[in-house]
Amino acid sequence: MNHVPTRYGLMHYFTVGNGPPFVLLHGNTYSATTQVRLAQRFADQFTVYSFDLLGHGGSARPPDLFTPRYFRMQGEAVADALAGLFRAPVPVFGMSAGGISALNAVCIRPDKIAALILDGVFARVTRATYEAHRQATASMSPSWHRYMATQHGADWWPILNAGVESVIEQLAAQEALVTPCLDQIQVPTIIFHGGKDPFVPDEQARAVAVGIRGARIVYEPEAGHLIAWRNPDAFRARVGRFLAEHGLIE
Repeated sequence: MNHVPTRYGLMHYFTVGNGPPFVLLHGNTYSATTQVRLAQRFADQFTVYSFDLLGHGGSARPPDLFTPRYFRMQGEAVADALAGLFRAPVPVFGMSAGGISALNAVCIRPDKIAALILDGVFARVTRATYEAHRQATASMSPSWHRYMATQHGADWWPILNAGVESVIEQLAAQEALVTPCLDQIQVPTIIFHGGKDPFVPDEQARAVAVGIRGARIVYEPEAGHLIAWRNPDAFRARVGRFLAEHGLIE
């Protein structure tokens, strides 16, 4: 297993493909392993580094993770991992919580991120986001719980699942801002957002896009959460054009 040290302990990752590095960050309660097929879609042009966020998969489990500092801690760990693995800046693709983590990491190590690809991200945590989390948790099937237990460990999975929901509830109670430096971000940024995403109200996605100078938003009115999964081939092509436009692939 591959690990890189961070201030909170080891962060696990796997790699696939050949070429310049490209970092993939999964969403809450998922893992690097659950994103293997998505990583493989970029493996023809990149070496994809797919990380487990803190508390997920094979990464460290800091005791104070499930607090309002959650996204800051995730961003700090991602920043440390990028600094430990790469000399030059790399494109970072973050999905949902992975995208929020990337938006925190770029505040700390802007020199390590060449571009941001964000799918399903919000500026603040609102009641709508918490309600979507709560409903998603309540509707998980027994087979999904068993699958997640294989990803995170049978003992840890219930703790992770409840911990993430608690974090979102705590942040929603404050309508907390979880993207602290949008106006300082200077790297090329593309944001994907679905108009029927229950986790991300339109105004929250647009707040991220408006906050980052020059950011581009790709809006699909009929899409739900995570456009990368809705039409993977079209998503891959759109990201490829974006990266080529900014000289990050040929």
